[in-house]
Amino acid sequence: MHQAEIHGSFDDAKLILFDIKHWPDLMAWKKYNDDFELHISSPSNTLGANAFLQSLNTDIEISITRLTDNAIHYSLLVNNEHSMFGVFSIDKTPHSLQLNHVLKGTIHSTVSGGVTVLFIRSLADNMFRSSVNNLQSQLKLAQKDLK
Repeated sequence: MHQAEIHGSFDDAKLILFDIKHWPDLMAWKKYNDDFELHISSPSNTLGANAFLQSLNTDIEISITRLTDNAIHYSLLVNNEHSMFGVFSIDKTPHSLQLNHVLKGTIHSTVSGGVTVLFIRSLADNMFRSSVNNLQSQLKLAQKDLK
């Protein structure tokens, strides 16, 4: 599990993080590959909403599988073979918000599976850091706009 402390409005954080149309910017997807096609369903913040990324070597489908007041559960399907399940949650603390992320998965190949796991784990770690930083920046901008 990854955790980070952020500051800002719970409602603003939820509006941004629990809508997959914001994920490409939050997680800086273009930093890792700027040559992909992206299709996001509309609406993009409801149960069953999905995003489909297609690049030369990889197809990734992300679907929202469950929404609660403080969590978004999603599934990832990589190259129609490797399945993963993740949860982003936001918990209120007295002076901040705690952002949590869990990603678990199953790799269905023996030879390339180990390399795939290491790559995806590294990518997920970097994307979590990017999402924390970018979400914090967006929350600061939202607070500034209210003043």
